[in-house]
Amino acid sequence: MEYSKVIQQSIDYIEENLKEKISLEDLARRSYLSKYYFHRVFHQLVGETVMEYIRKRRLTEAAEELAESNSKIVDIALKYQFSSQEAFSRAFKRMFKVSPREFRKAQVKVLLYSKRQVYQVPTINSPTVAPMCKAA
Repeated sequence: MEYSKVIQQSIDYIEENLKEKISLEDLARRSYLSKYYFHRVFHQLVGETVMEYIRKRRLTEAAEELAESNSKIVDIALKYQFSSQEAFSRAFKRMFKVSPREFRKAQVKVLLYSKRQVYQVPTINSPTVAPMCKAA
C-alpha cells in the first residue's frame, strides 16, 4: 500500500470538510487502516498529528474569513467546529499571537498554514520518438 497516496487522500478529504465534524476514527476507516496505524503514518508523513493539522487548517480558514467578511466571531467559530467563541479565541490567540478581534480590527498580517502535499500524481513523460529512415 502506498501510504503517501492514502494520507494525501485523507488531507484532501479534510480540506473539503473543514466545516464539518471530522474524527480520527472516520479518517482511519476511510483509509482502511486502524486508528492507531493511521495516526502513526499521518504523523510520520505530515510531521504533526491529525487533529493538530485539522485545528491549524480550520484556524487559518477562519482567519481568512475574519479578514474578508463581517461575520460575527461566534458564527465563524461555530462554523469551523469550535465548541464556543471562547475556545476559538484561545486557540486563535495561541496560533496567531493575537485575538480574533485584534486580528480583524488591525488587519494583522500573519503566516497562514497552508494545505500539505505528501503525494503528487506522477507524470508520464512520453519519450520522444526518433524519426525513422525514409523508405526508398
